[in-house]
Amino acid sequence: MDFYLSIDGEKVGPVSIFRVSELLEAEEITAGTKGWHRDLDGWKPLREISALDTVIERHGSTDTFDKGDETAEDQPPAVIHAKEIIREQKEIDSTWQGPPPLPEVGDLSGVAGVRREVRPFIRFWARMFDYTLVYTVMFLIAGVKIPRPEEGMTLMETIARSMEVAQSPEAIMFAKILIFALIGWHVLEAFLVNYFGTTPGKALFGIRIVTVAGERLGVAQSLTRSFFVYVFGMGLFLSVLPIIGMLFSFFRLMARGDCLWDQQMKLRVESCRLSFGRIMMAVCLFFGILLLQAL
Repeated sequence: MDFYLSIDGEKVGPVSIFRVSELLEAEEITAGTKGWHRDLDGWKPLREISALDTVIERHGSTDTFDKGDETAEDQPPAVIHAKEIIREQKEIDSTWQGPPPLPEVGDLSGVAGVRREVRPFIRFWARMFDYTLVYTVMFLIAGVKIPRPEEGMTLMETIARSMEVAQSPEAIMFAKILIFALIGWHVLEAFLVNYFGTTPGKALFGIRIVTVAGERLGVAQSLTRSFFVYVFGMGLFLSVLPIIGMLFSFFRLMARGDCLWDQQMKLRVESCRLSFGRIMMAVCLFFGILLLQAL
């Protein structure tokens, strides 16, 4: 679930419940900070949002610091500091001219059913489709032949033959060319995102990349994003670094709802609801690409 916060009269969001917890722990917001999510009719203090009850209880309700007749000398520094935060928040609330405009579904992309966050598996398969497409094109251009098992060969013999072919000079040369092709793809991906807001794989899975304001990325932004994905998401395609990068991105998406480059560059990834027909089309295209390699 996405949450929006009003900090110093400015709308901040969308943020995940984990980010709200971090802000409370860092005392950048309080239980009295105004918040909103799509199931609410209007903005409310965080303490009154039932979806955040667990988070508020974990960090303690700041209301308790307003109670009692203790003097400043009798109170520990942490309590005094918390009371100062509450006082500042009340001053903000007293001069608050009303919440920022509530975000509407139409503000996201003009398409009903668009969500701000994309499930990790959807983003993973969208990127794998793009990489598979690049691999297949290079595979067909290079004319590489996959070793096929001969009649009477055992599984171990087939694997041994495949390993032997993989270590041949031609296969090693193809691997090097493929790495450069993937690097070139990241440059092409940047221009596709700049012009269309998506790529073939992302379009197949209904994914679109925009700024937090819902605008199309500039050329510099798109190139910078592709560079971040290449370095941090795919680990420069070196050894096991791509696996580490993808795992890191996956767990970050699960925990925070965005990737490192999305957060740093203030970008937003939108996705449409996947219909059964779109899912079947994606499966068929995947098998079709793999079939091209086998022909």
